Order: sequence, then structure tokens, then C-alpha cells
Amino acid sequence: MAVDHEIRKAIAQRAIDRAVARGAPIDQDPAFVALLDEWTYGDIEFKEMRTRYLDLLALQAAERRGRWKSQIGRARSGSPDEPTEK
Repeated sequence: MAVDHEIRKAIAQRAIDRAVARGAPIDQDPAFVALLDEWTYGDIEFKEMRTRYLDLLALQAAERRGRWKSQIGRARSGSPDEPTEK
């Protein structure tokens, strides 16, 4: 059974309101909002939205770990962040 746009939009708004009440505003993440729009219009199913968002979060976490490891490597090698003049 297909759920129409207005019903999906109301469901999404309730979820957003609950998240804000818990102190975790999810509607401030542009990637999440874009996926939510696709879901509310029926372009993707909820399972696909969830999978894609979890994949995006994993990618962002991997990028942060990469930057963090890069910073540790510079600190261990004594390499400064800025190039020095000779």
C-alpha cells in the first residue's frame, strides 16, 4: 500500500519533533533532509532511505578518522601543519 506525500510528510515531521525534544535535531543535516524529501514524495522506500543515510554516516566517519590519523602522523613525525621557510 502506497502512502501519499502528505501522510509521509506528517510522519516525518513527528519524527523530527521527537528528535528535537530529545536534543538531537535531525533536520539540520542537509543529506538527511534530501533523503527525507525523496521518501516523502515516494521516490524511495524508507528502507532505502535508512540504508543510504547509514552509508553516508559511515563515509563521514571514515573521512573524520582519516583526517584524525593524518593529524596524528604529522604530530609523530614532527611535521608542522604550515610549511617552513628555509
